[in-house]
Amino acid sequence: MDDWISDLLIFSAGVTGGVLVNIIKPYFSMAKQQRTALVAARARILSEMKNRHEEEILDEAFRTTEAIRGELERSLRKLTKTLDTVLAPADPPRNGQKLIHLTDPIKLNQSPS
Repeated sequence: MDDWISDLLIFSAGVTGGVLVNIIKPYFSMAKQQRTALVAARARILSEMKNRHEEEILDEAFRTTEAIRGELERSLRKLTKTLDTVLAPADPPRNGQKLIHLTDPIKLNQSPS
């Protein structure tokens, strides 16, 4: 008859242990869910920062490209204007002015062979 008391105590201890585990388990799972949510939020924030940084890099690259394009266009206009000035046919001599032909500087620098 003494066996049923020890069995009852073991059964009660098991039930009590199960109840305690079921009470405590949500606290651990809630902490894990919060950690998972924090990890997901951190990953999302880092992803957004990376995308924003890449957009800033692309914007800066486009601004630089436009600045270079503008400089090239100004240089092209200046070069075109210079070439037009240099290659424009000279006015014929007037009022008895003489036309002076310049010698070729390359021929002057060559030594006689």
